[in-house]
Amino acid sequence: MTSLNTQLWELIKTRKMPDDAAGTPFIEQLMAENRISRDTANVAIAEYQKFMYLCATRPERNVPSKAVDLVWHLHMQHSRDYWDVFCKKLGKPVHHNPGGQGLQHLDDYKATVKAYSDLFGTPPKGIWKRKNRVGTFIVLIFLLVFICIGASSIVQSGGFLFGILWLSVPLFVFVITLNSLTSKSELTLIFECNDPFADEDAGDCGSGDGGGCGD
Repeated sequence: MTSLNTQLWELIKTRKMPDDAAGTPFIEQLMAENRISRDTANVAIAEYQKFMYLCATRPERNVPSKAVDLVWHLHMQHSRDYWDVFCKKLGKPVHHNPGGQGLQHLDDYKATVKAYSDLFGTPPKGIWKRKNRVGTFIVLIFLLVFICIGASSIVQSGGFLFGILWLSVPLFVFVITLNSLTSKSELTLIFECNDPFADEDAGDCGSGDGGGCGD
């Protein structure tokens, strides 16, 4: 699979996601169920549509991220829309099969992301890729040490006003960096590891034959 089937992709991405029985739009159902913003929900739905395109066009097992998997779960609750309308547009039934945590499952996930990248470009952070926080923690430690040393020098020298001005920049960077680790800012799509919408590892498999991940 090296090129995008534009006709199929248009059918998928323009397909309206189903309202519930009370008329609540799908995006609002997703927002309420996972406590996320509209911006995040919009991106997650778009990524789900891309994943389903992969399921429709790749014969291999396709493994979504956790965030995409949550959208998939919600869509499958609308069983008539999913099976009778959406899958017909895909051209085949796409079953949701239990995944695993083994090496094969991880390899399938990596292959799915590779296929995604070939067609759609680099996946957005927080939906398909976990944020690497090691470098961020190192920066935080460095800044904290720097601030402590600077504060000690201020106390000893007595130049309080100059010291505050001198420390303001690293202190500001420290606060911003710390916020990037703790905030649930949906605009940057960085989800916390304890967030129900976190993308810590792969979700379950998607295949057209209904088989499990191991076959």
